[in-house]
Amino acid sequence: MASFKNSFSRIATLMFLSLVLAACSGGDDGSAGATGATGPVGPPGSPGPSTGSGVPIGSTTNINIAVSGVVIAAGGGAPVVSVTLTNDLEQGLKDLPAGDIRFTLAQLSPGVDGGSSEWQSYITRSSAGIADAQADAERGSAGTFVDNGDGTYQYTFANNLTDYPAGPVFDGAKTHRLGIEIRGQAPISSNGIIDFVPVGGTPLFERKIVDNGTCNACHDRLEFHGGPRTDVDYCVTCHNPSSLDGDTGNGVDMKRLIHNIHSARADYQIVGFGGRVHDWTDLIWTQDIRNCTTCHEEDDLDTPQASNWRLVPNRAACGTCHYDDGDPANGVHDYAIENGEHPLALLLTDDTQCLLCHGPDSTIADGDVQIARAHAIPTQIESQRFQYNIENVIDMAVGMAPTVEISVTNPLAGTFYDILNDVEFTTCAGGASRLAVGIAWDTADYTNTGSGAPAAQPISLNPLACFGNPGATPVAGSPGVFSVTAGTPIPASAIGTAAVTIDGHPAVDIDGVVNRIPVTNVVEYVGIDGAAAVARREVVDIVNCDNCHKELSLHGNNRTDNPQVCVTCHNPNATDVNRRNAPCTDTLGTDDTPIDFKFMIHAIHASGHESDGIGEPYNVCGFGNSAHTFDIVSPGKVENCEGCHKQGTYFPVDPNAVLGTTVDAGADPSTPVDDTVLSPNTAVCSACHVSTVATEHMVQNGGDFNATKAADSTLISSGVETCELCHGEGRTADVEVMHKVRDFPLN
Repeated sequence: MASFKNSFSRIATLMFLSLVLAACSGGDDGSAGATGATGPVGPPGSPGPSTGSGVPIGSTTNINIAVSGVVIAAGGGAPVVSVTLTNDLEQGLKDLPAGDIRFTLAQLSPGVDGGSSEWQSYITRSSAGIADAQADAERGSAGTFVDNGDGTYQYTFANNLTDYPAGPVFDGAKTHRLGIEIRGQAPISSNGIIDFVPVGGTPLFERKIVDNGTCNACHDRLEFHGGPRTDVDYCVTCHNPSSLDGDTGNGVDMKRLIHNIHSARADYQIVGFGGRVHDWTDLIWTQDIRNCTTCHEEDDLDTPQASNWRLVPNRAACGTCHYDDGDPANGVHDYAIENGEHPLALLLTDDTQCLLCHGPDSTIADGDVQIARAHAIPTQIESQRFQYNIENVIDMAVGMAPTVEISVTNPLAGTFYDILNDVEFTTCAGGASRLAVGIAWDTADYTNTGSGAPAAQPISLNPLACFGNPGATPVAGSPGVFSVTAGTPIPASAIGTAAVTIDGHPAVDIDGVVNRIPVTNVVEYVGIDGAAAVARREVVDIVNCDNCHKELSLHGNNRTDNPQVCVTCHNPNATDVNRRNAPCTDTLGTDDTPIDFKFMIHAIHASGHESDGIGEPYNVCGFGNSAHTFDIVSPGKVENCEGCHKQGTYFPVDPNAVLGTTVDAGADPSTPVDDTVLSPNTAVCSACHVSTVATEHMVQNGGDFNATKAADSTLISSGVETCELCHGEGRTADVEVMHKVRDFPLN
């Protein structure tokens, strides 16, 4: 198509020639001269702005990519791609420069000798001087890129597929995958993936093992290599077995890359863009590495090959975790399976033998070496045999010592445990068996004032008969139900609703080792003095926590998978003051740290993001006066409030409705009157926003970093927080909008 500028040039030339001819029209034309030699071809004219019904691509904030077809001539001709770019209003986007779009193209081949199927890219590049070492993407400026002016484009690859020097041998009957990235423009919503068979028909042979949903559950949104690579199905078009890092010699095949990163393999490094060395040795995955199904979800219809993790065992995949790291104490990394080594001294020359022993039908070692069974986590299996139950609460009234009736049942068998005699609850040595009943108040915001416990902790009752404790009392007529009575009465200052909780862990011998079994904690809300029970507000969904943590079990497997239990201890009045003793103070000093959840959880997850302008290391003293420094880069996007929060629960609150956060418990930790306190909204926001400018902004708008508390824990402040005026829902600086929460996929 001739451009506007070229057309204008031709018109101008014709006008000039007509003037010249008109000036000479009165003279003698003379005889025609000989034809001159052909001159050199001039450079192509610059393309002018496209016409058509599209809107300029520079006007959009988001680009949607849809590939309508890929045509490859028989024998492997240059692919011709038809693509449409639209904004969120479904308007076509025109004027995309050819240099801003890139295309990947890979062919899928079945596995050989027991190995897994493999993608291989046609387009390659050199790495560290090694020719064609890495898969690559082809810029739109390399071939022929046509802008139709209405949001549709056509790209013809620079070469026939048979002419790419290190690509696969073209087979028109095999599955192919094309992907697209766009740089230098607005963000793209996807990589425009299309799987197709060049000779026609629906691809019957696939390799879809992990999808974006499982990755984004923890990472919020995949964005790599500068941003425009967001789709797992796109990543594998380059990250496949034929691609390696020339600097280190390490393969960057997806299964090697992802397994090695998440297992923090000590000898795995990659040299990336600009010569930057990437080393994941210090990475700590937020759950047990044996949780293969966290990523490989077999019930996901989008990943029909997710079961490959247990049905297609091979050295390349298994060797990423099972390797010799030189440390005999490391029980998993004890042999180099990827190099053909095996704990039984078998010589592995290919992958055909793997399935015989480790496949789903194997009976070797009674089936215990089947991959699924070998990766099962025994404590998680055992936890299914236990359930805590609060059966009844008596005398929840001021001046009374409440009695709580509890049971522990086996939901698989429909039976009760005898917590006074069964071994699971009588293995007292080393605290292997533990069960605790907590009473906290009140649910508007826990203070536990008058509980008699240090650092604003709840009343704690021990129903087990360990170390001279008499244990709970069997409830007459109710086999399996036991009662325990508080040693401290409910104080006169207590009003509202109390939370009654059960936490702890039974002890189970697994293969000769006594294990603390994590069991989901429970909570029951009971009105004080007969008041109607009001549950504590729920701002966090444990499902969101477990997207990353799989099973959130802390404090020695005592507190498991119930934030509503956690907040009874991690409340606004609580600091680590009762743990601020040696040896912790030798490392962290004597100033106590807030452990209120609204400050602590934000501070931990933002602690390693200083380079992003937020957060700072979070230091706290824990059990046994141990020192803990959190300086972590969370895998998700810190600004994505809904990575943890329920929708709409992260807006500023009325500072009169909730308590400020104690940051220093003062000289007398038993009373809040000498505490140093952060006002409520300031406590939340300052956990991430730590700059001087942010601090001044909070103070100017009523935030207080030096507030105090009255005897009933209410805030005493020189200011009134006005955060909601600007940052409330629907306001000019709405938190949801400022944090771009809607830009992230919903969990």
